[in-house]
Amino acid sequence: MRNAPATNTIHTHPAAFLMQQWQRFLSGLDRILTFYESDKQVEGLEWHQQMHGIISPLNISDEARQKLKSISKEKISHQWLRPELLPFVSQDAIKLNQLDLFSESHYLVLLVRTNKRETTILSYLFFRNDCSNFGISGNQSKLETSHKAIIGQMASQFANIALDNYYSVREESESFKEATRSLLNANQLDNTKQTEALKEWKNNWLDTYLLESSRRDGVNYVLSEQGRAKLLSGEHTYEACKDAIDKCIHYICKLYNPATGDELMIEASYIQLAQQSVHQQLSKAPLATNQQNRAMLILDRLEDAAAYLQQQGQSITSADVGATMQKPISAPAISDALRKNRVRILQLLEQYPERWPVIRRYFKPIINLRNKNNHFLSASG
Repeated sequence: MRNAPATNTIHTHPAAFLMQQWQRFLSGLDRILTFYESDKQVEGLEWHQQMHGIISPLNISDEARQKLKSISKEKISHQWLRPELLPFVSQDAIKLNQLDLFSESHYLVLLVRTNKRETTILSYLFFRNDCSNFGISGNQSKLETSHKAIIGQMASQFANIALDNYYSVREESESFKEATRSLLNANQLDNTKQTEALKEWKNNWLDTYLLESSRRDGVNYVLSEQGRAKLLSGEHTYEACKDAIDKCIHYICKLYNPATGDELMIEASYIQLAQQSVHQQLSKAPLATNQQNRAMLILDRLEDAAAYLQQQGQSITSADVGATMQKPISAPAISDALRKNRVRILQLLEQYPERWPVIRRYFKPIINLRNKNNHFLSASG
């Protein structure tokens, strides 16, 4: 089993979400391997402490896939394993004593098996056999059987709670997306009813988005009444409100460096909003063709991934952006998509100068695309 090109993943698949939660929950982790089934194919992700928070997709052999499928069907929620007997470690490597991390006797491996919404996730958690990693003692004595039983039970319960929260937030998000579509299609409403419905939707969306952000970061974000009034005033777009909240959260987290469980108040003075209204934006936007919609979707997905990486203080490379998207793609796939939609993307960037600010400024494939076009126009002139 080998690593695919290293990337930083935060896409919305529950397996990637759970991998992030393990890093926050268990400080003694050195390595995490996660396996799950996608389109009837076993996929894998790896995180290593020495990889600076980067999550890498794994290339899995056919033999390992079959073993992992069999393990996924077992009922036990968690178990401690010997590293050299893991299903993805080849026997040839064992004979040649080339187990790398797996061969070190001072490592312990905890397998946590979760099954939610017909999705089974196998989390292999690698620990050093050292009690101090868990605050059990100040020395480096080995974990006893009783310690392992407690840690395993707590890890299993945590995984189920984390995934329940993940699906709850996702359902709330989908519910409000559907409400948005219904609202936009309700042309029979008069202007007053539309304004009230939009205000109610914004209120509900704000509560849901802050709850989702709080669960994601482990911090309780609270929006002041003045802050809420500022976001609800005028006809600010959904994108403008979301961008303002994300930038505000990033700022106050840098300012106060909160610990897990802290409450942070989002004041009106922290919120900076663009002035363009919904009507202004719609009046400038002609009906897009299917090809334009595809190009716009590409830009939106790139922007969402790049904005998150910027918020986390991480590099905005093609590999990182691709892995952060809802459906992860490789850096070459991004280049191919930009090449095939080059003209429409350039038109959209010109047509909507206030949209996609992060990739305009920090994402090199977009920067290079625009620079090449500007150079061509200058040469033509």
